[in-house]
Amino acid sequence: MHYEKFETVRKEQYPMTEQLAYLDTSTSGMVSRRAKDAMVAYLEERFEKAVTAAKLNELFAWGDGLRATAAKMFNADAEEIFFSHGASEMINVFSAGVELKENANVIVTGLTFPSTPYTWENRVGKENVRMVLPENYAIPFEKVVEQVDENTAVISLCLVENTTGFMHDLKKISAFCQEKGIYLALDITQCVGAMKIDVKETPVDFIATSSFKWLGCEYGIGIGYVSKRVMDKVKPVFVGWVGNQNRMDHSKYNFNLAETAAKYETAIPNWVGLKGLEQAMEIYLELGIDDVDAYIRELMEYLYAEAAKVEHISIRGEFAPENRSSIAYIDMPAEWGMNDDILEANGIRAHMAGTAVRVALHYFNNKADVDRLITFLKNYKG
Repeated sequence: MHYEKFETVRKEQYPMTEQLAYLDTSTSGMVSRRAKDAMVAYLEERFEKAVTAAKLNELFAWGDGLRATAAKMFNADAEEIFFSHGASEMINVFSAGVELKENANVIVTGLTFPSTPYTWENRVGKENVRMVLPENYAIPFEKVVEQVDENTAVISLCLVENTTGFMHDLKKISAFCQEKGIYLALDITQCVGAMKIDVKETPVDFIATSSFKWLGCEYGIGIGYVSKRVMDKVKPVFVGWVGNQNRMDHSKYNFNLAETAAKYETAIPNWVGLKGLEQAMEIYLELGIDDVDAYIRELMEYLYAEAAKVEHISIRGEFAPENRSSIAYIDMPAEWGMNDDILEANGIRAHMAGTAVRVALHYFNNKADVDRLITFLKNYKG
């Protein structure tokens, strides 16, 4: 496989990579030059011309067309896509709206981002949210299955757990949920734009993602997916005018929601964010979903190998290849007193979580970035 395209996009779209090793995408992704230019161009036009009624119609038509681009990232269909402000908001679309039988329980994990258990506790009560506790920073598939009983309605996961970088085996979980008739809901914020997800190959009922990490977009815009298989079982709890079939006809109050996932949208979207998101998605698709996944996995394998050569540091979990993602945590001695500022002063942008540095790899990273981090940790005296 030829990876020159990743060096090209690094050089042309991400000038910050010339200054430091940017390994902090799990906090916030870098905005590409193309995305920045698109957002600035929209704001300049907005500043100079405001927005006419005709322009608003044009923006809605463009935004509707953008669903097809978003769908390509998951091998979904355009009518299964909706846009909203972010993953936390979109998880509520499913948790509040999905049909559940009485006494239904929901399975989450003890590594997950708080929005997942919070939204389900709000729906079914804390007593009906079953939390699978981690083992060595991982969530074994067998431990998830152990929590399932006849009342289990949903398994709701962060596909990549931001707290450890553990990636669930989607093939196993998807097949299990399909067999048992259990809804599978995923937050993919920590892997969209990096790790391959194919909802036709591994069926998922619901997906939510923010776009400010591996998609390198702005805050306040996200992508949602609701499978056509279950869409009629997920009622919009909150509605607005933009989710109506004929959103621009206000002559009569004809409440008639769209027959697609657009019905879950309630208000005018963040056009600035969408302009950036369009470019971010197109760059990802141009690079190739399979190639991006393979490239990041190879970089992670290199990180594992190089970290193993250094005394006093270790990668948390030492996950099997199928459970590795674009995130890894490297533990180091507490007495080093390492922090984000020390890392940045040495040309490394990454986040310290306790005594571990969280390393997030993306397609604009290369082995030189990994080498810079490992060399620094190898020579650091504390």
